[in-house]
Amino acid sequence: MKIKYILLALIFLVPLLQAKEIKPIYKLTASGMVVDLLVDEGKLYASTDAGIVDIFDIKSRKAIGKITLPGTKDFLGDIEPPKIYSIDKFGNKLLMVSQGEHGFRDVYIYDGKELKRIIDSSKEFFIKKGLFVDENRILLGQLSSVIILYDISKNKIIYQHAIKERRSGGSAFSDMVLSEDRKVVATADESGEIHLFNVDDFKHIKVFEGQNLDNIYKIDYKQGIVITAGQDRRCAIYKPNGTAYYLPGEFLIYAAGLSPSGKIGIFAATINNELQVFNTENKSKIALLKGHNATLTDFAFIGETEFFSSADERDILFWEIK
Repeated sequence: MKIKYILLALIFLVPLLQAKEIKPIYKLTASGMVVDLLVDEGKLYASTDAGIVDIFDIKSRKAIGKITLPGTKDFLGDIEPPKIYSIDKFGNKLLMVSQGEHGFRDVYIYDGKELKRIIDSSKEFFIKKGLFVDENRILLGQLSSVIILYDISKNKIIYQHAIKERRSGGSAFSDMVLSEDRKVVATADESGEIHLFNVDDFKHIKVFEGQNLDNIYKIDYKQGIVITAGQDRRCAIYKPNGTAYYLPGEFLIYAAGLSPSGKIGIFAATINNELQVFNTENKSKIALLKGHNATLTDFAFIGETEFFSSADERDILFWEIK
């Protein structure tokens, strides 16, 4: 009889254990609302809407520095801190795309000692994201869906091409991500399509389509796998072998990310800003994470099961999934 009661107790206990709320291990506080995250060499970089990139030491969990961009004039002529839309790093150089005058964008590079503006608002670029290709070249994605390869050592444009120039129509640019070797770029826009291009000559390689029916807010690209965050409440997965599927969310999905192997995916799944972690190989749900109080903006993995998440708030949360 004792064994029977023990078995019954375990049967009722298992669902309770599975439903246990998973909380973040710790949190870091940034200087403003966090826009973009980057992990590099044991440090976490967080760009904010306060014109500051905060730098944290991951091991000590402490802030160790910050990069502050000059203020810029708003439409009323007042000087305001610029929102920093994207950050990327190559070697000791940090690339930053920020708000400029008249709605245009500025591009800065910080080498650890000197802050240099390499593109200003006078060029009238509406840049949404910037990425390093190598030490001297950067890739810039404009809202017009024109991709620019720019030589920072020669201060000139190598090429500028529209994502959809070989197809009818055009869609506003959303996001882009480079492959691990920085030779291929994956682009996303409001059409719901993902396009792959060779970085050196912008030769079109492949298109992923059919899973998202509307604007894609954000993508990630690891080991040839693409994950999307869609306005149509779909988080899609595209694999190199042609397999594709989507997982539904409860609300607009603003952010998604992949672990280094591409085997673990994560996306903003609910109206309450909860994060769904899942296995990309079999679609199984691993965990639902609760902790953010605002719209999710980005994820940054430091290992296969450890990552940071940010939202339209100052808190950055660190999670570990066992």
